[in-house]
Amino acid sequence: MTKTLVVSDNEILNQLYHINLEVYLATDVTLVLSTQAAQEKIDSGEEFNLIVTMNMINGHDSAVLLNEYLTNKQKNIPLIVVGRPEKELPNIIGVPTSFNLQNLLRSCAQVLGVTAKAMASLELPDYYAIDSKFLMRLKEAPCPVYLQIKKIGDDNQFTMIAKKDSGLTNILNKFSSEGIDKFFVHKNDRLLIVNQISKLVCDFIKSTETLSVAEKSNAVEAGFEFVAADFTQSPEVTQEVMNIAAACTKIMSDIAKETSGLRALLQILNSNKNGYIYSHSMVASYVSNHIVKNISWGGESHIEKINFVLFFHDIMLGPIYLKHPDLKFEEDLLFSEILDEKEKELVLNHARLAAEAIITYKRAPMGADLLIKQHHGMTNGVGFAIEFKANIME
Repeated sequence: MTKTLVVSDNEILNQLYHINLEVYLATDVTLVLSTQAAQEKIDSGEEFNLIVTMNMINGHDSAVLLNEYLTNKQKNIPLIVVGRPEKELPNIIGVPTSFNLQNLLRSCAQVLGVTAKAMASLELPDYYAIDSKFLMRLKEAPCPVYLQIKKIGDDNQFTMIAKKDSGLTNILNKFSSEGIDKFFVHKNDRLLIVNQISKLVCDFIKSTETLSVAEKSNAVEAGFEFVAADFTQSPEVTQEVMNIAAACTKIMSDIAKETSGLRALLQILNSNKNGYIYSHSMVASYVSNHIVKNISWGGESHIEKINFVLFFHDIMLGPIYLKHPDLKFEEDLLFSEILDEKEKELVLNHARLAAEAIITYKRAPMGADLLIKQHHGMTNGVGFAIEFKANIME
């Protein structure tokens, strides 16, 4: 069996990549959360046939660092980078967007030499292991779920713990309390259950009706960070990205309605140490929601559009704030000595770039791209207005 090292600090992608690579390509996946941990894994002597890394990990250009490390160590391990590195790198394979699992699996299959014929002829064990953290996302079992109860030599015995369509939550919690976190499905059902889990992971934000305001806030921020990472790696507005964005904008409105006051919202944001972009977007959403409720022509459609704009207006600045968490306002970014010229150019153009990407999505609220482009008072979306005119179109 081949071995693949995945380097990612994104909880959603960690689960998606891990389970899909193992099931579709029959490769043994090791997951690490940082570039340094990846280097330590390689230094340990463990042999890997492939390394898959996000281009940015914990604010560092992981693609560049790993490529240089492999070159210096004379390690001939193929490197697949999800996203766009800050500079062109030789001998790497790029997958522009993190959401497109098919592209990633296709690239990995080529490196690992996995063909459709090879997969068809692959000798698989009768039962395929699924970690409880994946199954926990399923309320009902899409197929029978088993527990390994005995292993003597090559003799494996399994007992069914959940029938198809039966509830999973209580059963999994019971076994998890006993320290059991590995379950199994029949090999013929492995693709079915992986596809179910992958879909639920991508749509996880939508099921927040029963969550508290604090939990909803965490869900929206997770969705924001996921979209920001994907959007800035390849600003291609996919249906998956917009599905999450639509879910997030609805929850932003729910938070504004359910929070007892602005002080309570600030306490939630501060206690969870939410990122700057998300925090100021959520505060703006709360204030806007109450303004719209108190004007004669305001309605839900206005709130929906405002939240959509707030979700995307600073989306291009996500990687910079991740890399430099101590910086706050755009002015801090623009005049900071720790940003290079390329990063400052992005700060100046972030409104224009976000608007140009959003305009390609036909279902965006009417005029949202214009509001995003002009949210700093500049008609062309470049730079920052020193004095704001009464009519921005003048």
